[in-house]
Amino acid sequence: MAEKGKKLTVRDILNELVERTNSNMKRLRVLEENADTITSKLNTLESDIFEHKKTAGDSFKKLEERLSELDDRISRLETTIKEIIEQLKRVATTAKIKELEELIEIYNPLKSKFVTREEVERMIEERMR
Repeated sequence: MAEKGKKLTVRDILNELVERTNSNMKRLRVLEENADTITSKLNTLESDIFEHKKTAGDSFKKLEERLSELDDRISRLETTIKEIIEQLKRVATTAKIKELEELIEIYNPLKSKFVTREEVERMIEERMR
């Protein structure tokens, strides 16, 4: 800029205006480059976010399907367990089996000694004599 007290010529004023214009143009170019860089980064971020959103949506769908399958499987398992419990209620216990074995042992004609009526009467007569 011109010194105080010195008269400026038209040429000096024009030179000053050209320098300021050049300086402003440089700053404007830098700002435009920065704006372009920011715009490019925003576009990249937007694209990445869209892809992540799509991937997350697909993952959630798969997860929901898997949870639904597991829910069905658990329901089937619960039904099967209830059926098994009902069948187990009808199964003979060890005590019942022992009792049956004892009854079979008692009524087994090969091991048991049954007495006929005549044998009992004869035994009574022998004792009374």
